[in-house]
Amino acid sequence: MKTNARILDATAGNRGIWEKKESPFILWIDVEDELEIPPDRVMDCTNLDYPDNHFFMVIFDPPHLWGKKIGDYLGTIRNREEAKAFYPERSKGSTYYGWDKYQTKSALLGFINRAQKEFARVLMENGVLWLKWNECGIPYRNISSLFRDWDEMLKFKVQSRFQTRGKTQTWWIMFMKKFVV
Repeated sequence: MKTNARILDATAGNRGIWEKKESPFILWIDVEDELEIPPDRVMDCTNLDYPDNHFFMVIFDPPHLWGKKIGDYLGTIRNREEAKAFYPERSKGSTYYGWDKYQTKSALLGFINRAQKEFARVLMENGVLWLKWNECGIPYRNISSLFRDWDEMLKFKVQSRFQTRGKTQTWWIMFMKKFVV
């Protein structure tokens, strides 16, 4: 299945960040199997079924909040059926952020730490990890130490009217897997 895929979206959700929702070169995985756009494989990104040095790039958009339940917020809605049940006035599909997956801040941070270690294993030497982080629950400076074994190459703010007016900021951070000499 997708033998040419060398880009891994490790937390695909409903592929909300992607303009192109289908590609033979991108493998979309998620632990959630009831998504509007199903992942290519239902898989935990902290325990990947791929060999070392397999991917060129990993995209990681982990949950940014914790302790929520399905239906609490739009970010916990996995598919159109749930959207209709919880928000009947909403005509669009779902925007799933995984806020229901971790009940505590500590559990979320543990997940992020385990995931980045697994990404280092499956990325080729000098492979690239893109992290999307929204500071709605934890400022980026408080999670950056989890990525100490990576070279932070680039960091930029998502500029939108929602981000600049609120107290939170969304970042895209590009890390390169450190070359071991």
